[in-house]
Formats: sequence, structure tokens, C-alpha cells
Amino acid sequence: MKDFFLALRSCFGFLSTIRVGNSVDGIDALMRHIYLFTVGGAVIGVIAGGIGYATSLYFKPAVTAFITLAVLYYLTGINHLDGLADVGDGIIVQGDSRRKIEVMKDVATGAGGVFFVTLALVGTYAAIFTVSQTNHILPAMIVGEVCAKHGMLTTSFKAKKIHGGIGSMNIDGTTSIKYLISLAITLAICTMLYSIYGIVAIIVSTIAAIAVRSVANKHFGGVNGDVIGATNEVARIAALFTLGGVMSWTLL
Repeated sequence: MKDFFLALRSCFGFLSTIRVGNSVDGIDALMRHIYLFTVGGAVIGVIAGGIGYATSLYFKPAVTAFITLAVLYYLTGINHLDGLADVGDGIIVQGDSRRKIEVMKDVATGAGGVFFVTLALVGTYAAIFTVSQTNHILPAMIVGEVCAKHGMLTTSFKAKKIHGGIGSMNIDGTTSIKYLISLAITLAICTMLYSIYGIVAIIVSTIAAIAVRSVANKHFGGVNGDVIGATNEVARIAALFTLGGVMSWTLL
């Protein structure tokens, strides 16, 4: 039980900028309970979505979406965006997988990284704007973050490791049983908030995660922490656009 609560505390420090006093032991515990990623995502979604909802009472959707986006990245930091930038640089460069991995690990950000990050920020803003128009910003942000974190586990599950590091630890930690626990938590939260539409969001975000993994396998020959971080951004956008589209359609 002590190990579980250590993992839970470390989860917030690992996935957000919340200072909880992370330690090596805490990260190791988190990897043993990696399904807690979805729980951490739910908490992040509650905070960002709650502030978004409060903002929506006084401002139009465009302003609400911008403030919610700013709060989201204030809470989560830019590590996942940085991973997306690295993946973008690696995808754009010409050469074999070894050359692409070298570019991906380079600290400098190139045109590919800038393009992918810009696309992600615009996509995330547009997705939040879409759900804010339906007055569902709080539950949508919760589902979006839960699906994003489960998407990270989807990319990690039985993936081929490019090299060591946090990404390798994620892959090792995502065993079949822990992946299924994460899926169960994701299903419980998403169906509680959106019923069948929540399941659709899970399916679409999971497909998006599988697509990221497929692209990574093609270009890099496997998965690392950058790829897993990039999945977080892509899966979130997929889930939010799904919910925004479905809810807009049902309101017609």
C-alpha cells in the first residue's frame, strides 16, 4: 500500500508541474503502477476543465479555449510538446533510422519540430474551442486527458525500445495486466461522463496512439520517451475533437 501511494504522489510530479518531491524510488514505484497515468490525467483534466468552465461563465468560447489551453500547459509543462518537436525533426530529416534518431536526440529544434508543435498547439486550441461551444468543457477536458494518458500506455505496450531512459522504463512497466487496468479506469471515467460517446473517444484516441507508434516504427525502428510524449499530444487532440464533433452533431 505504501508503494501505491508513493506511486500516486509521483504520478502528479511526473505528469505535471505540481511539486510533490519526486525521487528515484518514486519514479520506480510509478512504473510499477503505471496505470495511474490515467488517474493523473483525470486530475489534470478536472483542474484545467474546472478553470475552463469558470472562464466560460464570463467569456466567449474563443477566450475560454485560450485560457484553458494556457492553464493546461501551465499544469503539464512542455515536456510532451518537446518530445513532439524532437519526433517532428526526426521524421522530416532524410536518411535511415540511425540518422533520424540522431536528429531526434539533438537538443536543437529544427523546422520539422516547429511545424509539428505549431500544428499541435493550433489543433489543441481548436479542439478545446469546439468543446467549449457545447458547454461541455469540464467533462471533455477530463476525458481528453484520460485518453491522452491511456494513449501513452498504448504506444508503450509491447513496443520495441530504441534506447534506454524514461521511455524504456515506460515500456517495461506497461505489462498486459497494467495496460488492462489502465483501460478499465479509462472506460469507467469516460463512460461515466459521456456514456457511448466516451467509448468512441477512447477508440479514436487509441487509433491515434497506434498511428503514432506505427510512424515511429517506420522512421525510427521503435519507440522512446519522445514518441510516448508525442502520443500524449496527438491522443488528446483526437479525443477532444471526437467529443466536440459528436456533441455538436447531437445539438443540431
